[in-house]
Amino acid sequence: MKQLSFAPPANLQRWFWVLLAINCLFIIATKWYMAPLSTGEIVRFELAKELAVAERTVQYWETYGKLNHAIIGIYIDFLFIVFYTSGLLVASLYFGRLSGHEILMRTGKFVAYLLIVAGICDVIENIAMLKSLQGTPTRWSVLLAYDMATTKFSIVILSALFIAICLVFRLLRKVVI
Repeated sequence: MKQLSFAPPANLQRWFWVLLAINCLFIIATKWYMAPLSTGEIVRFELAKELAVAERTVQYWETYGKLNHAIIGIYIDFLFIVFYTSGLLVASLYFGRLSGHEILMRTGKFVAYLLIVAGICDVIENIAMLKSLQGTPTRWSVLLAYDMATTKFSIVILSALFIAICLVFRLLRKVVI
């Protein structure tokens, strides 16, 4: 199987650890900075689906002084999109290779492309949410945010499952060999 010239195994391993550290630090810093707004509140807004739910959330955030935190959090998320998609992309390629299984190595490349799609969906979702938060939520912007969020979360969950499967194959290969 042809190796990726831009991603020799040693580079993938190094980038995996660097991006894992960056993502962990970014998540910790963002949680601290965004308080009192929680990640769960943002996720509930992403997945509101119904205009009435989104409007109630915006009203609640306005009442309790969380609206500006939500808007800032979404702008911060644009940077996080780069970090988490890069981290998962590298992890998919790296663990695909570690598995030692040719099909998983090829699948890792496919998952990497899917993660780019997840990042694009996240950008569109953030734009739709900002439209709702900085103006008046519309049915279209709420549904767009919901559709993009569900697509993004589905791809991220799929990539995490793929990485777990690769780890199982790696462990089995070490036990058998």
